[in-house]
Amino acid sequence: MNTVISKNRKAKLCTIVVVGLVLAATAVSTFAVSATGPQFNVFPISYTQELNHDFPLLDGRNVTNGEDWSASNTDHANGVEADPGDEIEFLVYYHNGAADAPENIARNVVIKANVPSGESTSHTISATISADNAETVRSADKGGNVTVHLSEFQELTYVNGSTRWFPERSTSGQSLPNGILLNGVDLGDVRGCWDFAGFVKFKVRVTEDIIEPEDGELEIEKEARNDSGSASYRESVDAEPGDTVEFRITVSARDAKVSDVIIRDIVPSGLIEDNDSIRINGSHISSSSLFGSGYNYGDLFEGDTVTVTFKAEVASNSFFGSGTRTITNTANARGKDVSTVQDTADVRITVEEEETTFIRSKSAYNQTQGINAQSVQANEGDIITYTLSVENTGNAELQDFVIEDDLSDVLNHADVVNLGGGQMSGDVIRYGEVNIQDGIEISKTFQVRVRAIPASGDLVMTNFFGNQIDVHLRPPFKGVPPKAPPSGIEDWIAPLMAAVTTGSILLFRKREIFSL
Repeated sequence: MNTVISKNRKAKLCTIVVVGLVLAATAVSTFAVSATGPQFNVFPISYTQELNHDFPLLDGRNVTNGEDWSASNTDHANGVEADPGDEIEFLVYYHNGAADAPENIARNVVIKANVPSGESTSHTISATISADNAETVRSADKGGNVTVHLSEFQELTYVNGSTRWFPERSTSGQSLPNGILLNGVDLGDVRGCWDFAGFVKFKVRVTEDIIEPEDGELEIEKEARNDSGSASYRESVDAEPGDTVEFRITVSARDAKVSDVIIRDIVPSGLIEDNDSIRINGSHISSSSLFGSGYNYGDLFEGDTVTVTFKAEVASNSFFGSGTRTITNTANARGKDVSTVQDTADVRITVEEEETTFIRSKSAYNQTQGINAQSVQANEGDIITYTLSVENTGNAELQDFVIEDDLSDVLNHADVVNLGGGQMSGDVIRYGEVNIQDGIEISKTFQVRVRAIPASGDLVMTNFFGNQIDVHLRPPFKGVPPKAPPSGIEDWIAPLMAAVTTGSILLFRKREIFSL
């Protein structure tokens, strides 16, 4: 199956749908689309991109044997043949056949596939497409399900990390780490017409009869390379401020399969991770859990290996000062009923000595309570103003100085609401280059708003900029606050104002609805 949907077919069909014509005796399909709402895969099935035709909702092929997608209805009906160890790839095609109009947008579209469990010589795979405001369609009714015929009794297992989404006729897929089984994949809203058709791919593997020992173990290796320097990965690399370093984590299983493998990386201060650079076995993923609780890869079979790569930028000169400093990046992996393993890679940063000297300092002020933020407990919703100061204590001008602050711990409990002219890069706030004359001090301020505070756990926002700033958070009040006695006009004026405000909002919404 050609996975690029024809632009000519798209343009022709959209015109037909918009004007609402039914062509009764032409070379194209006589199929008419209702304009009463979103409808999926409503056109006749074709395997050669005929005008006004859809592909089958579900198709399959044996990628181990280098097979292609179905070329005809007979080819599709014959299914896929496979042997133990083969990988089968499936494609779920979707197309909202309604006209491109607001009332025809399919809301919260979910695609789900079903792979039978247990051993058999024949497994039938099916798929569905559903939306909040559209009728559910099934592969059985839209080209047919796909049957996998096996040479012996075997079961099919989902290949972790294999689900990819190709939206809006794209040839570049987006990884969907949670997979297409169980709850399916949520594609959000899908507009009508060919421009917004797409498909989702996933793979299954035919199991092999392998007797494995009861206990497996994990092995891990962590390496790094400088994008602007060495081309090979090493345990330790040299870098300068501003360089990009790529890290590689290799995790393998030995002695037996290891279930529920979770891989985590701990990026130290001085390195700014790039969430968009994460790749699992060469495929891009958008999940940032790798740097948090850990990326859940799933099961890792004996002898199999998973490779994770990502990039990080070395902070600027002002972060390190002068001289040489080594930063250690640690990765670990764990699995069900196995010990956690870890490994490290070092980055040596060298900054040439300068004749100028400077002092960095930081303060925090609770704008809401009007007091030094370190002297009180902050409440939910409080605005905290941070001030970053740099004083040139040397006898020469500081040139092209960059003020930046790592807010990793602050952002665990607060959101930045005013950058003060700075920009965020990961968890780091950074201001443009400035020149600071000797004997002069400059300051930059930004503000954060405290989010909902948990009842327990880490209740301190800590960060460093020359000195350490600790802002303590007030845990939620668990008792019943006392009710103030009636005080006259205040007892009725607040409800009255609330009623007036609510009425204004309803009136505004009513006007807004009738203006659509």
